[in-house]
Amino acid sequence: MKTTCWMTGLALAVAGPVMADSHLDIAYGEGARQQLDLYLPENVDTPPIVVFVHGGRWFRNDKSQIALYDRITALNDAGIAIASINYTFSDQAIWPAQRDDLRAALTFVRDHADEYGYDNGDMAVWGQSSGAHLALWAAFDQAASGDVALDALISWYAPSDLYQIIPDRAADDVKDRGDLAKEPTPESQLIGAPVPENRALADAASPLKFLETLPEGTELPATLLVHGDQDFVISPLQTERLYDAMTQRAASGPVALRIVEGAGHGGDLFNAEVAPVVAFLKDAFND
Repeated sequence: MKTTCWMTGLALAVAGPVMADSHLDIAYGEGARQQLDLYLPENVDTPPIVVFVHGGRWFRNDKSQIALYDRITALNDAGIAIASINYTFSDQAIWPAQRDDLRAALTFVRDHADEYGYDNGDMAVWGQSSGAHLALWAAFDQAASGDVALDALISWYAPSDLYQIIPDRAADDVKDRGDLAKEPTPESQLIGAPVPENRALADAASPLKFLETLPEGTELPATLLVHGDQDFVISPLQTERLYDAMTQRAASGPVALRIVEGAGHGGDLFNAEVAPVVAFLKDAFND
């Protein structure tokens, strides 16, 4: 198993605009928010594909978030197709509805590769914030099934252990958080009960806890974890603890951690993190 840890605060250029071959609002299920957008690189036969999962506290934003940080251009210019998905909001249905949506979306993407012309044998998942929580779940859930494992997992500032979100904020040295523990918190809305009083429910919705239940020999995808060291919403301790857990597993693929100096929960400093993601994906697809 290969592991890497970087500290970064450097700016990297992202390529200019390009017209993607897009297919919007494709239904992957019968639910109102069970839709995805496809962006296919031009003049590339059967490109690999990354499934993007948007953030927004599990109850806001949508699949158009992929356009932030010029990610469509960067991925398509690198010859990588994108499926950016919506999922059921937590104010519409509580956990595990969101996990089930990810299962349905990944199945749809695999089953429709020939129709749209991408390679379902080279597939990754990328999420940010609450979407990264779901991306982690998708990758670990797929790994548990054995025959449908992903090639790569990209997680940007994920809440990986719901019960520890509030304690981690108290334990780190990030300042100026405000009253983020006031109920109902987003994580409490996700599970349908106050997290501090319902650890079993919180653990059942936490990808780190699910990872800990997997047999030691479960093969995990190549993984890039990215987190700002001044994240006032989700403590970087969440990602650091996940990194430690993944690197201790013998069957894990390469695991890399990038701590973005000075960055909060997203923001402009993450513009420089797109190019490393693209490079990581290209390496994973070429292995």
